Amino acid sequence: MMRFRNILSAAVMMIAAAVTSSAQTEPVRTISLGEELMPKDTAKVRRFKNHLIAPKGEWQCGLSVMYADFNSDDSDYMLLLQGVNANASMFRLAPEAAYTFRNNHAVGVRFQYTNAGGMVDTATADLLGNFNMTLENLNASSRSLSASIFQRTYVGLDNQGRVGIFWDYVLGVTRSRSQFYTGDSSSNYSLKKNIHLGFAPGIVYFPMNNVSVQASISLADLSYSRVEAYTDGKVSGTRDAWKAQASLNIMNIGLGLTVHF
Repeated sequence: MMRFRNILSAAVMMIAAAVTSSAQTEPVRTISLGEELMPKDTAKVRRFKNHLIAPKGEWQCGLSVMYADFNSDDSDYMLLLQGVNANASMFRLAPEAAYTFRNNHAVGVRFQYTNAGGMVDTATADLLGNFNMTLENLNASSRSLSASIFQRTYVGLDNQGRVGIFWDYVLGVTRSRSQFYTGDSSSNYSLKKNIHLGFAPGIVYFPMNNVSVQASISLADLSYSRVEAYTDGKVSGTRDAWKAQASLNIMNIGLGLTVHF
């Protein structure tokens, strides 16, 4: 029995010595935000350095909000309208979650709710005396829900891991309901279903280690949409369309706050 215990003790000591030796010869590498990421092909000439800003294994939860309000009193787009009294507003809320599957590369999901509305009480258009038109009590409203997946690539610009740029490739679906009518109310509306593929670059800044603020804008979009018009609860018409566009629109700007953990 004593001999068995001696053999067991010797085996435990050998295992402990091997583990200690391995730990000394192969130290654990720590991740440092802002360190330079080396490309796979080191022979390539790089025009700028890419620093670590989103390490592998990181989770992100964020929220993007946009609100805009327009009034005919302070708008430069109403120069052709006389006696105009109009206003419009838009509210957009977009929560998202993402996982960094590789240094500076993340994949995630985003949900978005948009509510827009506008009203023209009175307006008279006069184009050089050759064309005139009067609008009165004109209303428009739209609500939409969308879900999308995106792949995001970061480029860190400083060696502290605080400032960077990114771009998103987005694939999503959207369902919206819109009404355009005169008077107090209407039972007529249209439903739009849309599938789109987009590209959106942006800039990110970390005021704290685990919190970032970001601004992005959608620059290009390829989409397919189907619109169904309803009159008195029945389909009165349909339209299918493909659209590809590249534009800079202030309404496509999103500001967000993200928590990293």
